[in-house]
Amino acid sequence: MEITSIEVDGLIGRYSHKIHFSRDDDFVILHGPNGVGKTMLLELVKAASELKAGRLMSLPFDQARIGYDDGTMLQLTRHTQEVLPFEEFEGNGARVRPTTGDTSVEFTLLRDRKTVAEWRANIADSGQRLSRNHRMETYLPVRRIGPRQWYDTEEGDTISWTEVLDRYNDSLPAEFFGARMPEELRTFRSEVNVHLIETQRLVVLQRAGVKARSEHVQLSTKVAEFAQDLKERLGAALAENSRISQERDRTYPLRLLQHTWTETPSDEKIRERYSSQSQLREQLAQISLLDEKTGGISLPPKMETWQRRVMWTYLEDSEIKLETFVPLLEKINLLREIVNSRFLSKRMVIDRRAGISFVTDEGRELDSTMLSSGEQHELVLLYDLLFSVPMGALVLIDEPEISLHVNWQKRFLDDIRRISKISGFRFIVATHSPQIIGKWWDRAIALDPRFNSEGDRA
Repeated sequence: MEITSIEVDGLIGRYSHKIHFSRDDDFVILHGPNGVGKTMLLELVKAASELKAGRLMSLPFDQARIGYDDGTMLQLTRHTQEVLPFEEFEGNGARVRPTTGDTSVEFTLLRDRKTVAEWRANIADSGQRLSRNHRMETYLPVRRIGPRQWYDTEEGDTISWTEVLDRYNDSLPAEFFGARMPEELRTFRSEVNVHLIETQRLVVLQRAGVKARSEHVQLSTKVAEFAQDLKERLGAALAENSRISQERDRTYPLRLLQHTWTETPSDEKIRERYSSQSQLREQLAQISLLDEKTGGISLPPKMETWQRRVMWTYLEDSEIKLETFVPLLEKINLLREIVNSRFLSKRMVIDRRAGISFVTDEGRELDSTMLSSGEQHELVLLYDLLFSVPMGALVLIDEPEISLHVNWQKRFLDDIRRISKISGFRFIVATHSPQIIGKWWDRAIALDPRFNSEGDRA
């Protein structure tokens, strides 16, 4: 299912936005002044698609409706009981605060305008929440480390109480949300894919507990993380190629002897196919997936019938073997092309030993930490889009202009459109930058109170 409309009322307590996303459009652009809720809108769509009740309870909105191309509609209603005025008073010698109001989110799933599932998830007041905290560790791999903080022993990070509920929703008894999520909503959740690229995307904390010698939490950049990820992808592609190669080599003599030839390929077809495969091998050698020292085959000027049959069977096998690398190679080539056209006085090198590395024009190796902030942001964004986004997803990109040079901003949408065609996703960009929008004002939607926040085309 693909999202075709987004409507939200009472965002930040005052704005109503409507976005229509035609199935024929591969992207739309959201723009508007600070404070109209562009980032919150993207976060709401992400949380709604994953049915993250805890996160939705923390977002300031009244109602939201998300429509899909098959006629499905997801409606969200956030209920907040009025909070009592803050007072403190003495009670039995102890200072006591009044109970705050409850918050809940009501999910309604409609298909062909008929309700097929409803679920109201609530987080009860602080008094009831406290009693649940004592039982949380019984069900989950978490440990309470503060009034509002929990340490996840499996993921190795520190998260809030609502994040615990969202992360482990399926592992908790129904009482933690007031009611168990209906099966129809669980199915819906598995059918929708939304990928959010947040503004703060560059630096990530390593697992809690792993500290540098200075006792500060050790930081690693996303660039280093992605370099390791690409190294593993290259290794997996090599392993799959090896498996298929062994299978084809083992059965090659039998297939050659038993093959029934209705027509023997011509010398011209054989040379064309061999030339095409040679070019592919050269590209694979550049990223160390094939040994560039491996010699080619010297084809005779005129081949006998038996030679053409042997060679054609060999080429068929070679094509099957090489196809294991093609999807990965296509993405790598595009990543390398875009990055090397942007970075000054340096180029990106990809190989199976380092994954991603950098070399200056003088041939000196350059550590990824020496890249500028803009270069790191660009690389992180491109890699994430190429390798982390599942096919058919909706990608939400928040303020891509951060740390990007004006010239890079002008080329941004063209680059992302090329990536989307390879990876098969649609996307929504929230931006302040007219350079990002460029020639695409017909795809721009203004989130502006002057237009009654109706999501008018600019």
